Amino acid sequence: MASLSGQPEVAVVATTTELDVPSSIDWAAVIAGAIVAAAISFVLLTFGTAIGLSITSPYPREGVSVTVFLIVLALWMIWVSLSSFFVGGYLTGRMRRRIGLSPHEVEVRDGVHGLLVWALGTLMGALIATWMATGAAKTGTEAAAASTTATSFTSAVSKAADPVGYLTDSLFRPAPTAPSAAQPTAVRSDPRAEAARIFARSATSGDVSADDQAYLAELVARDAGLSPADAKTRVDKVVADFRSAAQSARDAAEKARRFGLLLAFITAATLVVSAAGAWWAATRGGNHRDEGRDFGALVHWA
Repeated sequence: MASLSGQPEVAVVATTTELDVPSSIDWAAVIAGAIVAAAISFVLLTFGTAIGLSITSPYPREGVSVTVFLIVLALWMIWVSLSSFFVGGYLTGRMRRRIGLSPHEVEVRDGVHGLLVWALGTLMGALIATWMATGAAKTGTEAAAASTTATSFTSAVSKAADPVGYLTDSLFRPAPTAPSAAQPTAVRSDPRAEAARIFARSATSGDVSADDQAYLAELVARDAGLSPADAKTRVDKVVADFRSAAQSARDAAEKARRFGLLLAFITAATLVVSAAGAWWAATRGGNHRDEGRDFGALVHWA
């Protein structure tokens, strides 16, 4: 059709690239998927805690080794993370409102929604873990405050559990033929406290210097009624036990440090893998949504 000026008229038809989508992100679907993912991971981690307690033991040579435990832990964490975010991502992709864009753009947006499910679910898990840790710390503080009423019992338990105090007491166990301590002596510092300070100062290096050992032998000979040779023998034995305890403590600290590093690496790797899983599952959910995939035959009870 031509206009009065002789030029052809061009009809402009308004088109929409998205069908009734107020925002590029469907937050309702994202939140629903994140909640489902967090719930599934909580349930599976609860079962995993029971499994971990059953395969470990505080007693030596019982339970599995640390290497086997780390392998089982890594596999279980990967399974829990992938399973929960697979379901959450698929649910979000399936529930997201349909949009009239190119198939590639639809797939990308579905994947982004899956990634948002992963991010929100991870933040929810971190908040829950922080809340639980805070509650445990508060409970421990309240229990410690309440235990102050039992002063004598707490003091006895602390003294028995103090390795430095035990070593100090073992130094000054009186000999069977020790002379009577009733004779007056000059005022001097408590030898047990002085020996405890020597051991405490030597705890960092894990060894007692030769000068300190000689001084300890003098203290033991003077206060325990031993000959210099017997006092030196006792000091050498206690110092050897001290070195062994210090080495065990360093080994335990090193194992704890390595375990913490491995656990952090496993957690980070699991989160990266689960992010990819959430993206893929959301695209599958969106694809089934657009295809109208029917799973009714799988959920019928009769």
